[in-house]
Amino acid sequence: MTGDRLKIYGVEALLDRNENRGASATRDARASAEVSPGGPPYRLLWCRAQAAAPADPPDERYYADEVRPAGVDGEGHVQWELVPGGLRDTTVHNVAEAALGTHLVPADTVVRVEERLDRGGPPEWVYLMHVPVEADRLARVVSYESGTYTVQPVRREAGGFVDDGPTIAGVPNPGELWADEAGYLAGPEGFDRYVRLFRTPAGWTILLHPPRMV
Repeated sequence: MTGDRLKIYGVEALLDRNENRGASATRDARASAEVSPGGPPYRLLWCRAQAAAPADPPDERYYADEVRPAGVDGEGHVQWELVPGGLRDTTVHNVAEAALGTHLVPADTVVRVEERLDRGGPPEWVYLMHVPVEADRLARVVSYESGTYTVQPVRREAGGFVDDGPTIAGVPNPGELWADEAGYLAGPEGFDRYVRLFRTPAGWTILLHPPRMV
């Protein structure tokens, strides 16, 4: 299961309360388990994302370990510890990144995870989290060279747009379909051109068609 991409699942596949808990068989399913109303069709748990990933290049799948609160520090921040006998090196799918194929959740981030049964035969446990990531951002076109753009990410403040981080080179625009459209976002000189960047598995891209009279 750890090598598979996310499978489609449904509620009807989650309701067998007599199902062997598989990866969590060493733990009493009723002990300290937070369940949904009318459940338990699934279990909720805390996990900490690892730096390593199941896929190369990384995608929406993460390795994670089950953790629990262990108190607070002097500044009131929650401290976490590994759950004895808990899940280790478990593949967790971030459904917020499934369409993007990205891998942007920082290592050591503690996330809420759902344990569900997929619709395989026989069913297997699948672990899901929903951690939104930055899927798009605004940028100013700096230059065009050899088929790609260099852009400067920006953010809006009270006085207008200000630079937001380093420039990004090698950004393509697949919307430029014809040779005479290549680089049209780089001109005319003396004007700032702002575009929206979209995150893809290959990196940032522009998706903008030139205006056409056809």
